[in-house]
Amino acid sequence: MPAHPAFDADRWSDAVAVRRSRRAYDAAATDPGKLEVLAATAATFMPFEDARAVVVHDIPANLFSGIIGSYGKVTGATSAILFICDSTSPNADEHCGYTGEGVVLEATALGLGTCWISGSFSRSVSAGLVELKEGEIVRAASPVGAATAALSGTERLLYGQARPKFRRPLDVIAPGHETWPAWAGEGARAARVAPSAINRQPWRFRYENGSVVVGATGSAPGTGRLDCGIAMLHFELGARSEGSDGAWVAAAAPDVARWEPFSQAL
Repeated sequence: MPAHPAFDADRWSDAVAVRRSRRAYDAAATDPGKLEVLAATAATFMPFEDARAVVVHDIPANLFSGIIGSYGKVTGATSAILFICDSTSPNADEHCGYTGEGVVLEATALGLGTCWISGSFSRSVSAGLVELKEGEIVRAASPVGAATAALSGTERLLYGQARPKFRRPLDVIAPGHETWPAWAGEGARAARVAPSAINRQPWRFRYENGSVVVGATGSAPGTGRLDCGIAMLHFELGARSEGSDGAWVAAAAPDVARWEPFSQAL
């Protein structure tokens, strides 16, 4: 089974290496043509029926509601990506994360900044910016545009003076990865750098019966499955780079999904 037609494996794999969450934007420097291209990708990349992303060009100042916990305020953004899911679907969260991360990586490839935000945004304001179908909710949002050349003071505080974010060792997120096929190991390495709420990195992968299963740890209530969906997109990019053509299949709780390759690329 080939990837979704809008799944740009090479382009998005390159974006994985340079993507970074940004919260400070320069609206005057944002190229509207790039936003149009991104909106077209969002309208096309819908691999699941219960999740989609929409680019909103003009957002009100109160969409992003400021500091919650250790996260800083979004400044200067005049456009956003809204990540929408069907609240009646049991798999909507992971599908929303997967779909949304494809759009985020396309934004990165276009030179635009983004930042996944699942808590500090106004759900009532966001619901008024897009036509929602019955059962749909805005699950998360991201500012999008030209990020400022330098990190803001808040960003320096959040991101540790531009040091790379802590990433859990592969031995933690994918125990036994040394013995996995090349496609599975590369998938885990790509998933390791995926973004997550408060950098919890709740995903855990295991290899069994020729497939790789992803599940969320119990330490990420509320956003665990959404974050796993983001990591699933990254995993697939890595797996496909090593020749694993396959598909994600829903798994029974507490697992989230299983990557089932249709050919074994050893």
